[in-house]
Amino acid sequence: MKKAIAVFTAILLVMTQGLFVFAAPNVKGDIDADGSVTAADARLALWQAVGLEDLTAREVTAADMTGSGRITAADARTILRIAVGLATFEEEETKAVADKLAAMSTQEKVEQMIMPDLRYYNGAAVETLNDEQIAFLQRHAFSGVILFAQNTANAEQTLRLTNAMQTANAAEGRTQLLISTDQEGGKITRLATGTQTPGNMALGAIGEEAAVREAADIIGEELASLGINVNFAPVMDVNCDPANPVIGVRSFSDSPELAARLGAAYINGLQDHGVISALKHFPGHGDTGTDSHTGLPRIEKSYEELKQNELIPFAAGIAEDAEMIMTAHIQFPEIEKTTYVSKKSGEAIELPATLSKVMLTDILRGDMGFHGVVITDAMQMDAIREHFDPLDAAVLAMNAGVDILLAPVSPHTEEGIAAFDKYVDDLTALVEAGDVSMENVDAAVTRILRLKYEKGLFTRYEQPDLETAVTAAKETVGSAAHHDAEWTLAKRAVTLVKNDANTLPVQAAGKKLVFLAAYPNEVMSLQYGVNRLKDEGKLPADAEILFDCYDLSNDGTPIETILEEIRDADCVIAISELYRATALNPAASTGAAYANVDRMIETVHENGGKFVILSANLPYDTARFQTADAILVCWSDKGMSEDPRVAGGDVTQYGPNIPAAVYLALSRDEGPTGKLPVNVPKLTADYTYSDEILYPFGFGLQYEKQ
Repeated sequence: MKKAIAVFTAILLVMTQGLFVFAAPNVKGDIDADGSVTAADARLALWQAVGLEDLTAREVTAADMTGSGRITAADARTILRIAVGLATFEEEETKAVADKLAAMSTQEKVEQMIMPDLRYYNGAAVETLNDEQIAFLQRHAFSGVILFAQNTANAEQTLRLTNAMQTANAAEGRTQLLISTDQEGGKITRLATGTQTPGNMALGAIGEEAAVREAADIIGEELASLGINVNFAPVMDVNCDPANPVIGVRSFSDSPELAARLGAAYINGLQDHGVISALKHFPGHGDTGTDSHTGLPRIEKSYEELKQNELIPFAAGIAEDAEMIMTAHIQFPEIEKTTYVSKKSGEAIELPATLSKVMLTDILRGDMGFHGVVITDAMQMDAIREHFDPLDAAVLAMNAGVDILLAPVSPHTEEGIAAFDKYVDDLTALVEAGDVSMENVDAAVTRILRLKYEKGLFTRYEQPDLETAVTAAKETVGSAAHHDAEWTLAKRAVTLVKNDANTLPVQAAGKKLVFLAAYPNEVMSLQYGVNRLKDEGKLPADAEILFDCYDLSNDGTPIETILEEIRDADCVIAISELYRATALNPAASTGAAYANVDRMIETVHENGGKFVILSANLPYDTARFQTADAILVCWSDKGMSEDPRVAGGDVTQYGPNIPAAVYLALSRDEGPTGKLPVNVPKLTADYTYSDEILYPFGFGLQYEKQ
């Protein structure tokens, strides 16, 4: 009887115009004259009419194809069929995807497996689309587009750009674009006026899922407000190697368990705002000595070894329903032994994970059970570009199990667009000739279409009320509330690893304090931390405070001038930024700046002053400066170009970490509470990392109560 009533109710809903009223008291749904009903009303009506639990967010989102908060009568009918048991969500999805796939040409399928970038045009940053770029997007049914910092000058411009991209793509029958970016937080961010957040290793120092979810919530809300529906994050790499030149503080930890736990929380934070997460860089980029942007890394580990470390966070992400995974351009010769003759060296080289069927089909999909979308890292990176013919790389990747090729050609000029057109034609011809398995192509496109169906991107794009959306985006991106939350997280992440004779917090009354930046853009960061203390009445008026820059690039104030400036200082706080392990050695060409820091410490000590190191990038430099009186770790070196306390309008993104550490270094009522999410090894006599641990995972001091 209940089912019969439910079916009758469903018929009423999809046929009636104007108001409809269910038997349950005070339940009304408003079907507008345009044949649409709000998703909220449809959900409420169904719930009370049929006696079911509330529909899942997935089902409502999938029905809300326009992203406007409203669904068409046809889509309401689909939800009703699901609700009353005439169909399942999966059955409706499968049918819709199969019908779409059957209607696509081979070239459209190939195009759906490509995601270009429109970063530059004729050397200029792309903030609006020109006619050539519009025609390019209209001509090809790409799965999506990736945005870089050159595309995201401010909230209004970015939203108008994403809208223009979706509009250009919105040909009859087209699914909407996956518009993506790398808004990891901390070191890697793209939104010029967005909230940077402290970064993954800083969140690792806090060690709580709630903190990670709060940061990801900020990121997800800002991206969603701009029409960006994919974030190439979180970084799930385990930073096993202190000498790693590319991951470092982008990783949560050198503990796979902590990286897994915090990475899962990050995914949930993005998903709360409908933003797709793309875990990276599978199967792990944390144990390399080479940056795949500039070379082809190689990891000599077996599959069993990966399962004990690198794969643990990815498995956790898969369990949390991460929708996408990005591959790493790294060789694993113990696992993938298939070779290719490098066009650079002329020698046979093992295929990197991006091109490895063993890694992507056998391990990722087979053993680990990932059924989502696999996307490559950018195919223009040197690891691929220098060794592989572009079409060969595409064929290998597609046959290996890749679903989307990211930025395989650069359409940054008229000639570049023509080259991209030819790339699409040539790749389509290779598919039609059988060089790429059509079964693989259909499976890949099916996965892409299923993702779009589930995320409300399956039907033709309908432009929202753009002015209303712009207003909302400007209120969201870089909001005061977001920056307040960011500031609190940054302070919680600051980690104290050395504090001889209670050097910290600094006794500033009547003292001369000198703050030294490593680069010019950090001077304002130091000043901002001090100014926040002043604003809160926490800094003695008689403290003499100076700021300068000793500059690791050797373009700052000359070292002899710096030495004279700090000679009579009571306390010096100097930023250290470690990027390469070779910089630790004062005898190396890259170690000259740290040799100057040694001189600064010696000069201050000769005159009875204290010297504090503020480690602002890789924390492994803490082992280098054991003659310092105190060492704080803040986990990010991002500076600022304007004081956010006084800047009007859109505030350029800035790093909260350095000012947070300065604030805590002088604060009498707050102190650092972070704990190391990595092990810091001791240094050998020649300044290389030893096997002995100086500061262990979980270590962190707190101020003694005064």
